[in-house]
Amino acid sequence: MSLVIDALVNLWRLLRNAYVRLFRRPPQYVWIEVSGSLPEFESRVGFLQRRVRLGPTGPSLEGIREQLRRISADGRPRGVVLRIRGLDAGWAALEELRRELATFRGRGGRVFAYLVEADSRSYYLACAADEILATPLTTLGVTGVRTRVNFLRDALSRAGLEAEVVAVSPYKSAGEPLVRNDFSVESLEQAQRLLDRRYEELVDAMVEGRGIPAEEARAKIDQSPHVAPDALARGLIDGVCYEDELPERLGTEGERARLVERGAAQRSLRVPYRRSLRRRVGLVSLSGAIVRGKSRRLPVPLPLIGGEQAGSESVVAALRLAERNRRVGAILFHVESRGGDALASDLVWREVERIRTRKPVVVLMGNVAASGGYYVSAAANHVVARRTTITGSIGVLSIRPVAENLYERLGVNPASLERGARAGLLDPSHRPTRDELRVLQEQIGFIYAQFKDRVSRGRAMEVPALEGIAGGRVWTGAEAHELGLADEVGGFEEALHKALQLGKMERETPGVLLKISPPRSGRPAPGDPAEATREIVENVKQAISELLACRVWAAAPYEISED
Repeated sequence: MSLVIDALVNLWRLLRNAYVRLFRRPPQYVWIEVSGSLPEFESRVGFLQRRVRLGPTGPSLEGIREQLRRISADGRPRGVVLRIRGLDAGWAALEELRRELATFRGRGGRVFAYLVEADSRSYYLACAADEILATPLTTLGVTGVRTRVNFLRDALSRAGLEAEVVAVSPYKSAGEPLVRNDFSVESLEQAQRLLDRRYEELVDAMVEGRGIPAEEARAKIDQSPHVAPDALARGLIDGVCYEDELPERLGTEGERARLVERGAAQRSLRVPYRRSLRRRVGLVSLSGAIVRGKSRRLPVPLPLIGGEQAGSESVVAALRLAERNRRVGAILFHVESRGGDALASDLVWREVERIRTRKPVVVLMGNVAASGGYYVSAAANHVVARRTTITGSIGVLSIRPVAENLYERLGVNPASLERGARAGLLDPSHRPTRDELRVLQEQIGFIYAQFKDRVSRGRAMEVPALEGIAGGRVWTGAEAHELGLADEVGGFEEALHKALQLGKMERETPGVLLKISPPRSGRPAPGDPAEATREIVENVKQAISELLACRVWAAAPYEISED
């Protein structure tokens, strides 16, 4: 039956492509919007999420990748123009897009970057283009990279709140913002090293893309920001023009180029033919803080658990669906997470370890796959990380709220009756005793030992060899590869190719990737705003209760920003 459907679809596409070839004038250049966070894959967004912008905004890497491939496959357009504005993507996402642009250029396509707003991230991406253009009033703010952490100890103290943080080592610094007013020595050392690596990525992009010597590139960064005419004079960009002047600039022999938006271009480009595939690669995504229960999205981010949560039940269900699907020959497991609840991470890890003996599992790391995000990745058959991925952070910590002063300020006098020496172990109304702290430390030590055991088994490394790279230490993807924590530095193409290879499948073809999501039973329909609102309220309540609970967290430290 599927063969008949494929034949009918391909017949229709053959007729459509013939019509397009004969009667549709192809664009010479296609506009591609590059903005927002550039999530790895397209995601389904519900009714309320679309209206209050709780879901991803802007295009996805998957969507841009497909646009570039379709333009290349058609063969008639000369190239693309990237309209870069409002870009707040992570550097691993930008690295992936730079790879795709290099592939597009290698197939003969031209790439122009048009900067409307230009910061370090935007310029890092633009350096992958043949030419960089900007509006006359654009300011090129390539001022470098930086990180900022808001330390909350004093703020919490004013509210009568404190926290007791028990961590496996000083490098496991996710809890530091709650108990310190500045970086610890270990945390500062780590943050500076990561920042240095990111800065060099920017410098290397300028050297490679603009032909600027490294020392000169650093000097131009130090002298930023540059107004557009100054940036042009310094060789940082190739032209200054308004958007309506682009057709003339991109034209040849006095003719204006035909520059078309994506929607109009799609109607003029040929459609690829469908191919029947016996087996496919199942795609399972884990995105956000790892928590127990079902995956959910919050209207506002919370400390440690952020705004998007990957529920262990949902991820496990998706992995099991991929395992049971006879047409799935291998699993591509995309991980984009700073970690989260240690128990939830272990439940996902168990599924990966169990399934890998039946079907190969290849992990593709996103901008960050650290702590719990690395925990769930460790058992995979093959791990692919981008150079700028933040990963590692092998370690755990526990954060116990202390609201003793808050109770006093509010005039609340808690009186407890207990049976059992440690019945009040997690009671926030009093400070933990020495015995209670010792118990928490023992719990942390046990779970940390299990974490290292999982990594040791998955990466075929002796536990003693892990000591110097564990303890909460965070690494870039390039460093993780050098240390043996990742098998390959690459991106989506490399990960998919490895999954096809391990699954003994045909080479990559359109439609080889099958997205697998957990069942949506019991969840509100996307178009039901009342149910969607109730679900969001319930998600917020669950997230806050998790945040206040004294749990063992496998979470990476603060994020490293870009500018």
